[in-house]
Amino acid sequence: MPIHFGPTSNVVWKTALPGGHSSPVIWGDKIFLTGFAEGDLQTLCLNRADGRELWRRSVKPTKIERGAHNSHPATSTPCTDGETLLVYFGSFGALAYDFTGKELWRTPLPVPITQHGASSSPALANDLLILQRDADFDSHLLALDKQTGKIAWKIERPEARRSFSTPLVFGGVGRAATDDASQREASHLQLIVPGTLRVAAYDASNGRELWTVRGLPNEMCSSPIFGDGFIFIAGWTPGAGVATLPSFDTLLERGDANRDGKLSQPEAPPGPSKQQFLYTDANKDGFITRTEWEAISEIFSKSENVALAIRPGGIGDVTKTHVAWRQTRGLPYVPTPLLYQHRLYLIRNGGLLSCFNATNGTPYFQEERIGALGDYYASPVAARGNVCVVSQSGTVTILAAGDELKVLAKNSLGESVLATPAIANNTLYLRTTTALYAFRERN
Repeated sequence: MPIHFGPTSNVVWKTALPGGHSSPVIWGDKIFLTGFAEGDLQTLCLNRADGRELWRRSVKPTKIERGAHNSHPATSTPCTDGETLLVYFGSFGALAYDFTGKELWRTPLPVPITQHGASSSPALANDLLILQRDADFDSHLLALDKQTGKIAWKIERPEARRSFSTPLVFGGVGRAATDDASQREASHLQLIVPGTLRVAAYDASNGRELWTVRGLPNEMCSSPIFGDGFIFIAGWTPGAGVATLPSFDTLLERGDANRDGKLSQPEAPPGPSKQQFLYTDANKDGFITRTEWEAISEIFSKSENVALAIRPGGIGDVTKTHVAWRQTRGLPYVPTPLLYQHRLYLIRNGGLLSCFNATNGTPYFQEERIGALGDYYASPVAARGNVCVVSQSGTVTILAAGDELKVLAKNSLGESVLATPAIANNTLYLRTTTALYAFRERN
């Protein structure tokens, strides 16, 4: 991985792209991305050697989903098995292409009802395409047949109000024959799916829930990872652990001007009901009802900002038996943790980096400043002894992996970055708001 680079240094090539936050996906000599331009949802294939566009395919959105200021219609990253490219757009649904750009199938899906817009990326589990479609209303986990796009199974997740994580496809903890039912269950190919207040493992073949761990935030953005024998999950969101919100009767007394027993947005009193109106209004009908308010009050009271190391396996609620360690400082809002050389790295907004012993959670350093302020959306990556973290403002910090914080370089790209970089053959592929760069050190 290169250490020193920028818009005019160590650039192998640069290719202009339509807008989008999806990360580059590399297979062989091809790079795949998505974008949104001129009202079309676009899938692109580039030549990895020189960045030349090989093909571009477009579909019209059903309707552009509602999203926050940092969301985008092309946020979900594609996935591939080396023969088929599988793409998901919240504003359309799922599509499959072969590597020449021929469309194999399309499966339109309802647009998720969520304040931030869809951002969970598709994942492959054998012959199934897995889509986590948590939203403020009608949350579910969906499996499509990879060959046809037809729905193989669908599992409702009514308690999962908000999760933007990508499911982790996990091979289980062993496949030896056993008479122990819990061990037989644990050997299945599993989907590790974080959501509101908990993470759950599902049997990938049919969507049946196997085990769960409680104690997550009310909103999950980062994705789970596996290594060194543990599943690692980290999440942070504002307002976690609010002990008590005002009762709904109190809100009605203060704001229900027309006495209809519910609150419109203009009626919502200052405070949590006003600040969290879009979140609380689950069905987006423009009103907060008693049921919606009491549900969100319970969620907020149980929300926990935390990083967890979980031993996989078991049946049912394994919170007390399978959590190996936890940390409550240095937590990321959006970036997924990085496990590298038996260390777990977390980057939080403000440019604060933490590094933990992956086995026992002991901090090597915690919330140390790397000298690059701002928010962080891209996940950290690593190669050849170095760690790469990228701020939203476009500062790429390269650090030496180890027990102490050692910054090797800070490279400014001069524009925003929300996509996670990819690394292949000594080259760093990094997407900004306008282009994809290929950076490599010159000998």
